[in-house]
Amino acid sequence: MEQGVRVHTVSGPTAARGFEYSSDGWRVLGALWLVVLLVVAVPSAGISVINAQMIADLNLDRSVFGLGFGMFVMMMGFQGPVVAILMEKCGYQRTVTFGCGVLLVGAVAMATLVNTGWQYVVAFGIVVGTGVCVAGMLPAQAAIARWFHVRRALAVSVVLSAIEFGGFLSPPALDRLLAVSDNNWRLGWWVIAGLAGIALLTARLALNERQVERLVTQNPTGIESLGETHVFKSQVRWSLKEAARTRAYWLILAYMSVAGVAWVFLMAHGVVHLQDIGYTSTDTAIAMAITIVASFIGNMTAGVLGDRISPAVIAAAGMALVAAGFFLLIHPQGFAGIWMYAVPAGIGYGASQVCLMALLGNYFGRESFPSMFGSMMPASTLCAASGAAGAGAIFDQMGSYDLMFNIIIGLCAFASLAILLASPPGSASTNENRLGEEAGQ
Repeated sequence: MEQGVRVHTVSGPTAARGFEYSSDGWRVLGALWLVVLLVVAVPSAGISVINAQMIADLNLDRSVFGLGFGMFVMMMGFQGPVVAILMEKCGYQRTVTFGCGVLLVGAVAMATLVNTGWQYVVAFGIVVGTGVCVAGMLPAQAAIARWFHVRRALAVSVVLSAIEFGGFLSPPALDRLLAVSDNNWRLGWWVIAGLAGIALLTARLALNERQVERLVTQNPTGIESLGETHVFKSQVRWSLKEAARTRAYWLILAYMSVAGVAWVFLMAHGVVHLQDIGYTSTDTAIAMAITIVASFIGNMTAGVLGDRISPAVIAAAGMALVAAGFFLLIHPQGFAGIWMYAVPAGIGYGASQVCLMALLGNYFGRESFPSMFGSMMPASTLCAASGAAGAGAIFDQMGSYDLMFNIIIGLCAFASLAILLASPPGSASTNENRLGEEAGQ
């Protein structure tokens, strides 16, 4: 059995043929992008503005606030296997509809019922976190893996760009809303509830699986072309058990975990580090904006190149850029220092996310993506959360983040090597990469 093919892209007049090049394909991508924007980007990025005012109004203890946010992050990651099962049993549309409904309920509860710390932990940490996870990235990426084959990396990058777009615009927009509403943070949650409703309607009206799959079948995108792209894309559906016996699965998981540790550390401690060494709050806000914009650039660049060049190579280069950014962040000098660290770190991380999604679909088959990504989410989330907590402990013990910077730089170097070694697995009968077979040799 042939495990995969080296995909060829179409050039010339035939490039416009097929679902993935059609207006229908772009309409589906646009709908997926909108759902991710409304249920992932805005709630994840905008809550910092809303919850800051909530803390003051409800006089919440910071430990309780941290517990609620921690639960939100845990729900986002540890429910990955559950979402994979829902996708397997119910499909994209039903799964996302359910997730949007849960998010809507959580947002309404935040807007109307929450008055104590434990209510906040339940409504925000558990209910909102569950809604964002079930309706968010995993279903969207699974749909892309299933419906887009030739232009998969580009499709991934388009949908992921919703995160950067929402992360850049939603905090100032919600801050403006609070400013004109006498700091009514509950109004912000009504907005998020309304956006969840729009996302639910989008999933129901624009992402009917039967219609999309009929379009894909009736208007297939050809993979023949004049030249070879050297991008492996599996034609076989792998089970999770089979994939877990390959080197590629574990090396991709290692890469995903390191990327999570680096990004969460940058988001949680990067601003504090800059302020510790003398940068103003305005400087740090600009630094975060530059990082997000750079992430978008890396995202789209990887999307354009990832169907022509092996995503593993792009991923390795991306992690090298992240390492360079962290090295330059240790002791940046002046405003130029912000640009020097934020641009490579952002570009590298944005590229890494596109390549991760593309590799899982390319190596293990488009139907297997939910189970592969879902199974990796708990471990990578735990690593990211542990890294953020460990960084704080290191700072309390040593008075600086220097050791943590060096640890992350080393991890990035390891991740670059790991993803290069994550070669495409062979077929079930001839797979030379299986760990069990190697152990017996």
